[in-house]
Amino acid sequence: MRYPSHLFMSLMFAIALGAPTQAQELPDVAYLDGTFVLSAAPGDDEPPMGKLLVSAPLQLISQDGDWFQVSMQGWTQAGAERIIYAAPGIRVLHAVLSKSAIETLVFSEKTEDPDTLLVWTKTELQGWVNAPDLKPGLQDIWARAEPLFAERCTACHQRRIPHHYTANQWTSHLKVMGPRTGLPKDDQFLIRAYLQYHAKDADRLGHATVH
Repeated sequence: MRYPSHLFMSLMFAIALGAPTQAQELPDVAYLDGTFVLSAAPGDDEPPMGKLLVSAPLQLISQDGDWFQVSMQGWTQAGAERIIYAAPGIRVLHAVLSKSAIETLVFSEKTEDPDTLLVWTKTELQGWVNAPDLKPGLQDIWARAEPLFAERCTACHQRRIPHHYTANQWTSHLKVMGPRTGLPKDDQFLIRAYLQYHAKDADRLGHATVH
């Protein structure tokens, strides 16, 4: 039997995520395997709210064809709410928003980073993404990142072990080394996320990322 293309894509997504079919609930959490535009509603008619970056954890609320309504929790720095990070004080990027999108954010608990004295706020974001590449786990994403890192980041120097540096140190290193790889920006972001989630302080990301 031949299925219509839109139905086939929905079935393949359900199989890939181990998700139930339309009559049942969507999986609790899925992950982005790239950079995707965030919209206020399904379709491309409205100005985008911003972008969600690779490895961002999303709670799936509903589905409309290839569009998924999602919720994401992260942390924002006081005075710089357009950027959402994975954890307080750790610069693992999950979203970069437009100015207008700040009005849609929901803020809750606050915490102060003892090292910098900066105030961070737990932040929830909702919107829609057209993202057929959602993954059920981070391992599917790291399986693509690791060979890229091994191939492109060892050509000029001895391979650096991910856990030798903190997540923030990897951010600084990749600002310099990323353009030298010759890779597209999305692949550079993928390598950065992989290294940050395997950094020496990566244990601080686990409890702060998925709720």
